[in-house]
Formats: sequence, structure tokens, C-alpha cells
Amino acid sequence: MPELPEVETTARILKTVLVGKTITSIEIFSKKQFPNDPKLIIGSKITDVDRRAKILVIYLDNNYLLITHLKLTGQLVFAGPGRSTRIVFRFADRSALFFNDLRKFGWIKILKKSQFNIDTFDNLGIEPLSNKFTQNALINIFGKTRRAVKVVLMDQKLIAGIGNIYANEALFLAKINPQRPANSLLEKEIIALKKAIIKVLKDGIKYQGTSADDDAYIKPDGSKGSNQNYLLVYQKAGQKCPNCQKIIKRTTIGGRGTFFCPSCQK
Repeated sequence: MPELPEVETTARILKTVLVGKTITSIEIFSKKQFPNDPKLIIGSKITDVDRRAKILVIYLDNNYLLITHLKLTGQLVFAGPGRSTRIVFRFADRSALFFNDLRKFGWIKILKKSQFNIDTFDNLGIEPLSNKFTQNALINIFGKTRRAVKVVLMDQKLIAGIGNIYANEALFLAKINPQRPANSLLEKEIIALKKAIIKVLKDGIKYQGTSADDDAYIKPDGSKGSNQNYLLVYQKAGQKCPNCQKIIKRTTIGGRGTFFCPSCQK
């Protein structure tokens, strides 16, 4: 599933390309993934592209905006239609944007601007790259639950945008076992984890996202991100830990594959 760095990368690229384009038609091949009336936005011009958590927001010059959740395999690309193309946006300059989604879990919805607040939308938690992501905020979040710290990191109602890849990487950098009860973390560990989260997310954006072998995430031009070349533990079970040379282990936490070094992460 595209996480914060992948959606942020997509938003930044789309903003450079889409702003100023006028929507002339929308082709819908999967109605459940575009449940609204496309006539509401035909003829509107795109004015901005933004991100909230793992959700991409496209602003229009009328009373509406578009919100997109890529879920597991959603893609927004200019590379042309494919077997998994579900929605096509066509523009006055004869260009087009294709929403591809192999698993068909993603969606695009039209919302009235009056119904949307990017800060409070869908009760999402704090953005980890915002000034609200403070040491005290994390102390408050972790101190209220005995759930595994990795599960808490991925709870979008608490912290918005972190998924499986970056939770694994941040916990490794902070030397915290992902199975630890969240309320067992010491203040110094929370400080280390905060720094690690910010680092792995910023690195993910710097390298334009993590693309796996299945190409579930690709950039709008169809090319891959490169952050997969810099991962330390994610999907590296059986390999040597880059810190201590012990073997990286895999377990399941909260239904998700979890990768960690039992020697380094306590």
C-alpha cells in the first residue's frame, strides 16, 4: 500500500503537471470506485494538489474537490491505459490521467469544499512531518495503550500516514522491538523513535517512494521510486542485520509482516 512518502511524491509530481488543466470528460469503468456524478466537475479547472495522510486531494475552481485513496494497488499515471485502468480523466489539452487499481480497493470521490477540512478529515491523527508531531504528543499516544508499538504507529486515527514499510524501518533505527507494549517505552526511546520516524519518511520522499517487485507503487510517469534500495530491515528476513550482523527475523504483528533484529531491537 502506498504510504505517506509514496502519496506525497505522487502529489508533488501531479501538482507540477495538473494545475491549470481543465477536465473535459471522465470515463468510469468501475462505478464503486467513483461513486459520484462526474458531471459535477466536468469543465472545472484544477487549482492545487495536496496530501493528507495517505489521501491525495485535488482542488478545483468550482464548489468541489476530489479525494483519492490508492489503498493497496492504486496508481495515478499518465503512461496510458492498461488492464487495471478503472477511471480516466481527460483534459482540454488532450492529455489524460489514468487511475489504475489491480485489486479494486482504491477510490476517488467528489466532495463539496464546504464538507471538507484537510486537518480534521475522517478523524485522522497527527501528521508525522508537521509541527504537531511532538515528543509530548507521542508520550500521550503511547502511554494510553498496551498494544504493540508497531500497531500503534500504523493506527491512522493516532498517527496519519505511517504504514508497514516505514514502521518497520523506524523501529529498527530507534532500536525498539516492534512487539513491545507501547506504554512500556521510556521517554528516551520515544525521543529516538520520533527522530527515526521523521528520518525514514523524509528519506522515503527524497528517494520518491518505495517500489516493490509487483510495481504496486509507481510514479505518475510510470517509473519506480528508489527508496527500496535503501531499506534496512523491511523484507530482509534471513539476511544479516546491518548493525550487528545477526540474522533479521520475520514475525506477524497486527496481521502484517514484521521485520526486526532481535539482537539490536529490545
